[in-house]
Amino acid sequence: MERTLLRGGRVLTPEGWRDDADVLLERGAIAQIGRGLADAGARRFDARDRIVAPGFIDVHVHGADGAMCEAGEDEGLRRISATLARFGVTGFLATLATIPLAAMARALEAVARVSGDEPGARILGVHLEGPCLNPLRAGAQAVPHMRALTPAQLDELDGRSGGRVRLITLAPEVDGAMDLLRHAVARGIAVSVGHSNATEAQMKAAIAAGAGHVTHLFNAMRELHHREPGVPGVALTEDAVSVELIADGHHLAPRVVDLALRCKPLDKAVLVSDAVAALGLPDGDCELFGVPCRIEGGAVRLREGGQLAGSCLRLDAAVRNTRAWAPGASLERVLRAASTAAAAVVRESACGRLQPGCIADVVVLDADLEVVATFCRGCLVWER
Repeated sequence: MERTLLRGGRVLTPEGWRDDADVLLERGAIAQIGRGLADAGARRFDARDRIVAPGFIDVHVHGADGAMCEAGEDEGLRRISATLARFGVTGFLATLATIPLAAMARALEAVARVSGDEPGARILGVHLEGPCLNPLRAGAQAVPHMRALTPAQLDELDGRSGGRVRLITLAPEVDGAMDLLRHAVARGIAVSVGHSNATEAQMKAAIAAGAGHVTHLFNAMRELHHREPGVPGVALTEDAVSVELIADGHHLAPRVVDLALRCKPLDKAVLVSDAVAALGLPDGDCELFGVPCRIEGGAVRLREGGQLAGSCLRLDAAVRNTRAWAPGASLERVLRAASTAAAAVVRESACGRLQPGCIADVVVLDADLEVVATFCRGCLVWER
């Protein structure tokens, strides 16, 4: 492990900002934070006039650089890891959309093989975004493969990943979903509501059973109505529930991002990319989930019908967008939405925070919130 001293930055700690502070990274962990730290034997990194923040964590990302987590290819996962590091991401959940169970098992086995050998952002686990979804709110996902997993099937899939399933998305109104929800919670797997037509009552029942998160708020779910608030109405007003926001200007209008941040307590609004293989690729035609799509104007859409199909959003761009769209939200809050809040979703207490003893996952940003450098477990994995 490298020994690195980040010298003289504006450091975001759990207690707030520390100006002109040094951060010593040693043996993959944060060893010290303070002024004038000794740097004998350490590689020095000049962080003066820079922001030093917890590395970004993306709990909902399917792919990047032409690769998809669903493909079950080791090299593809490594490309995703390396690409995400360019955008300040130090940890992510390899997210699998609704695909046949055999293909899902192969993808999980690939995650197990690559975890611990990533060139950039670390694979923190797996997010199963399906198959227990409502076909009425399928979005771009494959309706023929949607079904509620049995508890035994979830256990089998988790075993294929080496116990790395950390989050599942489900629609609680689907037959069998509540049994799956309770089983997942008992296993210590976080549960999110998404791709759902649930009513207020069904959403409240899911929360009572242990669901604590909402997948890409407002997208692929019953619309908010003044007489039936559904998933979004409950999600915005239940303080214990965290929500994902795709701040690309296509999935959510800027004012809706601002609205969500005004409604949710600190660390309960989570910035995600929902990025697919299009992330990092130029505009043009591509195929995602076996469906012809087109990348254009910062969005990924089905070629037939023009429906959104994931995103090509960089998480650092989501931070910059949110900072501009929610002027009432502090910079600290926006940065935490991309790190600390995301870590809390999957109960990752050792990352998402800059304090001694935590894993040394760090992003260095300039005044424009552009990524200067990314450190994973104390190692420099990308530098501008």
